Amino acid sequence: MTPRLLVLSRSGARHLSSNRLHCGCSMAADESEVVFASLQVSNVYERCWRILGCGFAFVYEAQDISGGKDYALKRLLSNEEEKSKEIIQEVCFMKKLSGHPNMVQFCSAASISKEESDTGQAEFLILTELCKGQLVDFIKRVEQRALLSCDTVLKIFYQSCRAVQHMHKQKPPIIHRDLKIENLLISNQGTIKLCDFGSSTTVSHYPDYSWSAQKRSMITRNTTPAYRTPEMIDLYSNFPINEKQDIWALGCILYLLCFKQHPFEEGAKLQIVNGKYSIPQNDVKYTVYHNLIRISFEEVMTFTKWLFGVNKLIGWDQISACEETIDRLRAYEEADCKMEPRGGSADNM
Repeated sequence: MTPRLLVLSRSGARHLSSNRLHCGCSMAADESEVVFASLQVSNVYERCWRILGCGFAFVYEAQDISGGKDYALKRLLSNEEEKSKEIIQEVCFMKKLSGHPNMVQFCSAASISKEESDTGQAEFLILTELCKGQLVDFIKRVEQRALLSCDTVLKIFYQSCRAVQHMHKQKPPIIHRDLKIENLLISNQGTIKLCDFGSSTTVSHYPDYSWSAQKRSMITRNTTPAYRTPEMIDLYSNFPINEKQDIWALGCILYLLCFKQHPFEEGAKLQIVNGKYSIPQNDVKYTVYHNLIRISFEEVMTFTKWLFGVNKLIGWDQISACEETIDRLRAYEEADCKMEPRGGSADNM
């Protein structure tokens, strides 16, 4: 059953102004800059919307009636103050990270208090660019015909790394915490876009023996089991839990892109704790990525050093015997990693 659409009017949608955002994020004060506050409630308005997906939020496709431009609108409900703070923090992160070519672009945000809402809960709306689809759906379509080419794997992975690098370069670093292939989108221009910052944080954890079991359990509540690091599985190891968890997740994504399965299916705890995974012995197509997968899981390093390995990988001749491929990869790197769709290949985006 499709959820009913939120009735939103110029008076009903409140702009998230700087005095309501306690984390220092500010929005445009000019009401004309709030795209969805200018939408009219009418039959035309409702025909412009369709549900894109449901998780912990409803996501709609929306259209600005006056200009005809399409957007994605994320609607979240909250009946707890702590949850509301988390949503506001998500807005702040999106606003701060927006502008990078591999981040979903933030447009605006608004809220309706629980007193004004007919749901009895506070409602939050986040407006972003509309991407043409999820990466996971693209991969499923391609793999019905053939494996992803090394060229395509590198394009996807490199742009994913650039997005995470942008997060980690913030001061303090922003940790995504729920990095997975389902949170990668493809823009209308064919660019990889990282999304869903509802689990993101700037807080690193340094467990010690004084931590209670309840405090330890809170660390994993914003993560996906199959992408958890060994120190998150064995919380009593008391290893630091920080942005390196995103590096581990990138290794999982690279493995999945190459071998069509997750290295730690269903979050197998013993395998994760011991770093036990296997690369198919008969693989000859993706040998160039084997070492990069290994260092993702087995070595502790800064993201800058790790990304250097990705940059080095782009220069390796093994990635393709064709010099044209190497030149194309370097060209899109110099153009902020914007990837234009190409014809003639089974795995074009």
